[in-house]
Order: sequence, then C-alpha cells, then structure tokens
Amino acid sequence: MDTDNIEEALSEPLLSEPSAGQPSGEVSPAYSEFGDTHPERRESICSVFGKIPTIAYILASMVIFIIVLFLTAGLLPLSTQIPPEYNYTNNTPPLMNQNLLNDTEPSGPKAVHISLTESPTSIHIQFSTTNIGKPVVEIAAKDNPSDTKKHDGESTTYLASDMCVKNQSADSTKNFVPPGQLHTIKVTDLKVNTDYVYRAGISTGQGIRWGEYIEIRTSKPAGFIPPKSGNNSSIKPAITFLALADQGVANGTKHGDGAGQNVTRLITSLVNHTVDSIHIIGDLSYADGSTQIWDKYMDMIEPFASRIPTMVAVGNHEYDYTRGNGSKKDGSGIKTNETFHPSWGGSGFHDEGGECGVPFAKRFAAPNNGNLIFWYSFEQSLVHTIMLSSEHNMTRGSAQYKFLEADLSGINRTITPWVVVELHRPMYYSEKYATQDAIGIAMRYEIEELLHLHHVDLVLSGHYHAYLRSCDGLYQEKCSNGGPQHVTIGTGGAPLDCDVQLFPNHYTKKFDEDHFGVGRVTIYNASALLFEFVALGEEVVDDFWILRQRN
Repeated sequence: MDTDNIEEALSEPLLSEPSAGQPSGEVSPAYSEFGDTHPERRESICSVFGKIPTIAYILASMVIFIIVLFLTAGLLPLSTQIPPEYNYTNNTPPLMNQNLLNDTEPSGPKAVHISLTESPTSIHIQFSTTNIGKPVVEIAAKDNPSDTKKHDGESTTYLASDMCVKNQSADSTKNFVPPGQLHTIKVTDLKVNTDYVYRAGISTGQGIRWGEYIEIRTSKPAGFIPPKSGNNSSIKPAITFLALADQGVANGTKHGDGAGQNVTRLITSLVNHTVDSIHIIGDLSYADGSTQIWDKYMDMIEPFASRIPTMVAVGNHEYDYTRGNGSKKDGSGIKTNETFHPSWGGSGFHDEGGECGVPFAKRFAAPNNGNLIFWYSFEQSLVHTIMLSSEHNMTRGSAQYKFLEADLSGINRTITPWVVVELHRPMYYSEKYATQDAIGIAMRYEIEELLHLHHVDLVLSGHYHAYLRSCDGLYQEKCSNGGPQHVTIGTGGAPLDCDVQLFPNHYTKKFDEDHFGVGRVTIYNASALLFEFVALGEEVVDDFWILRQRN
C-alpha cells in the first residue's frame, strides 16, 4: 500500500464526505494488502525445538530451570514485571492521602478484575474470598482523594452439583474444591476517562479486610476524540485495545505449559493509560471442571485485569457439554439437555468437562444488554464491539441471531464508526481440519450476510492456536467485496499449532504458527485503524492498516 493513503487517513477529520460515485451510507473498500510485511521477523518456536526433544532443547530446559530457581529465591521477583507505580509493597499508593484508606489487610480479596458495563460512568469490580461476608469497594478520584465513596455488591458461589456433570471429583486431577465466595460490585456515578484509585474488601462483622490499592482509568465514552495537543504534530489515537484467545495456565494439562503466564507478563508490560481494554476471546483457563485451575488462572490475570477493563467471550472449553441435565443447569439459561450440536458440526462440538458455562458466568460480568456474559456489546470511543458465542445457536431466528441483528441495526455510525465482532471460533480459517472448517462455513451461512449488510470492519477470533489474517473486504470468499477483515489470534499461551497443513485459498494473507502474542488494535479516527501482532518480547511480527472512507 502507498503510505500516502495512510497519512491521508490519519489526517482525516472524524467523518469525511463520501468519495465521488460512492453511494450514501456505504463503506468503501479498505486498503490492507500488505502481504508479509515483516518476512525477516521469523523465529520459529516450532522449528527451533521441533516435536522431539534434542540436546539443545534439554540444555535450554536446564537454563530455564536455573532461572526459575533465581526467581523463586527472590533475586528477580515477579513484581519487577509490574510497573513500579502499581507495585504497592507498603500497601499505600504514593499519590493517595495517607489518612484516606489506612487499614489494608494483606489476606484480603484475591483475583480482582474489572469490566465495562452498559454505561461509561460505571464499572464492574469482581473478586473472590475464602470467607463469607459483605463485599465492598472504596473508591476516590485520584485528584481528590479525600472524597471517598463506598459501594457494596452481591456474592455467589457454585458447587460441582451446579454444573451439568456432577462427578467433577471423579478425576483426581480435577478433584473439586468449592471456589469460595465470588463477589461482584457495580460502581456507579463515575466520571468518564478519569483516574481513580480503589480497593476491594470483605466485611465480616469484625471489620473490613481490605485488598491492595489499585489505580484505574474509567472508560472513554462513545464518540470520544482525543484533544489536539497544541503545536505537537503527533497524532494521538482515540482508543487502543488488546485481543487474544486460548491462554491457559501452567497446570499440568495438555493446554498448560506456562506460556499463558508469559503472555500475561507481556500484557502487563503493554498496559498503561494508552490501553483502554483487553479482550480475551474464549478458552481462558482450560479448567474443564477444575476449580483449582480456574483459581490459578484468575490469580494469573489479576496484574492486568484489576487495572484495565477485561472483556471476555465464551469458548468451547468454558461451555460445551454432551452430558448432564442442561435444561436446568446450563449457565447461559438455554433449556436443552445438550448444548448446540448441529449435525454439520460433527465432532467439533464435544464435551469439555461438563462446566456448561457455570464457572464462566459466575466469575465474569458483562453489560446488561444481551444474554449475561455469553453475548453482549459495548462501546468505547469510536468503536462498537459485539461479543458473540460460537458455542450457541446463531441460526436465523435464534435468540443470538436476533440480538446480533438488533444490535447492528441500532449502532450510530456517526458516533462509533468502527464495528468489531468477536467470537471464539473463526468464520474463515486455513488449517486442514474438516469438521472445524465445516463449522466456520456454517457460521458464514448464518451471519455473514448481516456483517456485510451493516459494514462490520473487523472480526476477531481464536480456537486455532496460531495467528492468521485474511484479506480485507472478505465476503462470500471474495476479497475487497465489502466485508470485514478476519483475524485469528489464538496465540495467548496454549501450545501452538506446530507443523500444520493449510488448504489452498486466496484470502489468507498471513499465517504464523511460531509466536505467542496478542493483537493490538489502535484506532486513530473514523478512517484509520492499525492492527499489530505483538509477540513475546514486545516484538511486532505483523501489522496492517484498515482504511475507510465514510459518510
């Protein structure tokens, strides 16, 4: 692509007049044919280590073991991975009034995480405790620490008998342990795009046991445009968010080799006030019924999820089941004995430990505009994001299809010109898995026309443990045909799809099976979006622009 197109798009006002010959209300084809923009950046995890252990691999493992010894000895603590301003070793943030909140209890809330609501003036704060009590949050604006407010919330929990398969203790590796108390507090009456400091606590009748102080910035409202910075010629982005899928945690299962922790450190190093939200698009913990693994995962993501709104989509490992009484226990409220199992799905929809979405729905919250945590939408700045469930029925006439149709129809593109759809399984992919490909084709048959009709710009997915991007304008398998660009970002930490075969097609523009990492989406205005695939070490191994002209 000619870089003049990018410079022109970056200099565009929020909305530009349609180009000559462009029908009113339509989006012109974008320019994103960059091909392999960084062919020199290819250091293969798969090719270096292969499938069979070698002497080099053994030596490398010994080196890693020695490093781990140093880490556990305290010579290089994990806290060094967290920016100093968030590492409150004395439990007192440097910018807070010493008399505001002064009785922190180190054994307080765990697994603290925040998420967006249906309003930019409120936020969900969630955490867990081992003891029963009244959950509370104390919060104050960073520039006015004496004006503190308290909010209380609700608590819940779940047992093995609450899930679709009761015998979660039958497998010794999944010996069920109750998760304790799971708390959700909706903090309201906040100022948008404003710095706050909060802490979570649990009131037990013997006082409040507080967690650490955490600094956050509230969401940018829909339509937000950054102010110009005087004579500074640099262009500020309107919004930046990170996206990933298929993370996992080091737990001894086939999906937990520790890379998820490395990706967490990558995210923690990337998040600052220029990152507005983090999107995890399914297959989060790979717990498959194990509470211990869920707990480890929630603790693992806390360094970033407690500071940056973290929005999640359901994956097959959070939901799919073929056993148990789903009509009464399905976490999404679907009244069937089994989850969605269409004939064309074959073995692609199979049992994942019988969770049927219960732990997922208990541990995370979402805006109240869809079906709980399973499908919903939210807005930040210039982007409208729709989270869908690839594990539920989305055929025409289904509840999810009706939600998607209504949500797309209600978007004001003068306020949020960019529309992003996220779902765990990709609609377009290239790895040779016949049953999985059939699922993608079926999803295209059901909803691709809706995405084309409403000019969706970008579709983000996971499921396959690799990175792939399609051509832009993809619709009915044709590039530059008025559809969105599709990106699969299943590189969050689960073992990569090494040495896979791809079926030939013309719409795959980039495939990477060698790097763990996250997608970074930066939107500058109504015309210009930059996508970067950021690998471990903060190396950008692929990037592309989507440019639009809008009326």
